[in-house]
Amino acid sequence: MHFHIKNHTTVQKNRRILLYLTLILLLVFIISLFVGRYPLSFSEITTTIKNLVLGNEVQKTNEWLVFYHIRLPRIILVIFVGSVLSITGATYQSVFRNPLASPSILGVSAGSAFGVALAILISEDFLIGTYLLSFVLGLVAVLFTFFISVWSKVKGVTVLVLAGMAVTSFFNACVSLVQYLADPYEKLPNIVFWLMGSFNRAGWREVYISLFTMLPGIIILLILRWYLNVMSMGEEEALSMGINVRRMRILLIIVSTVMVAPTVAVAGQISWIGLITPHIARYIIGANHRYMLPATCILGSVLLLIMDDIARTITPAEIPISIVTAFIGAPFFVYLLLRRRESGWNQ
Repeated sequence: MHFHIKNHTTVQKNRRILLYLTLILLLVFIISLFVGRYPLSFSEITTTIKNLVLGNEVQKTNEWLVFYHIRLPRIILVIFVGSVLSITGATYQSVFRNPLASPSILGVSAGSAFGVALAILISEDFLIGTYLLSFVLGLVAVLFTFFISVWSKVKGVTVLVLAGMAVTSFFNACVSLVQYLADPYEKLPNIVFWLMGSFNRAGWREVYISLFTMLPGIIILLILRWYLNVMSMGEEEALSMGINVRRMRILLIIVSTVMVAPTVAVAGQISWIGLITPHIARYIIGANHRYMLPATCILGSVLLLIMDDIARTITPAEIPISIVTAFIGAPFFVYLLLRRRESGWNQ
């Protein structure tokens, strides 16, 4: 009886935390609409939203153009990317039982980065081609990782991680080679700034790409999150509960890969979000993936929104988002390590 009451109290507490996080995301979303060099009035935004919802004719003023074609799609894209990086980071950490695992662990980010660099070197005018090549090479990188682990005489998760490190190194070398061959006055700066990460290219096209490539993956991982609870306890425990660990691991990795590759294509390489957000979520809500995974999704969006707001306002010229995430993420991760608070890994 006492255990049932305690469990019910924990469930209620976790649900309240998820509600508070959702409200924080909504607040940051609204604040982000007003953050920028071009000032937008509250009445202008509310009037525009009202007309869009009711289907009324919208007066296409400068404020409307900034709101609808620049700021709104950018904020929505940041939310998608933040959710994807965070939920895939949490998934990889559970699948590999490694608290240092991140979305780039199997080489997908490096492969997608090579796709972006190669596409810009060939022709940067064909933007859809850049997105497509980035996506395809991200998948190819993960396939290489799988093939190496399968061909290896040693089996296990460790071999998969080591193969991912090798593939990442190879594709990083490919990116360096493309940068070396690129025109230093035109192509090279574009490659460098794209890969450093930015949402300044965000538009409704990028939002639609995210909608069809990222949102289904988020839903699938949320549906499968109870498997992660079992897999995080170890392979033997999962097998004893009738779970085909190898098949489930492959499924989770494929879904995560299909989600991460488009993030590099539309926003470049964004570090630390996928690593630190799951730890923050465990710190706040515990290690139960039933609540931790949704919390990670929301937290990732909140953190990346705040960092994007900083990136586009702290200096006269917008700075790459990866610089902000590294400056904030690295010290915060050290803080989490020094706190030594229960995070779900030191069980």
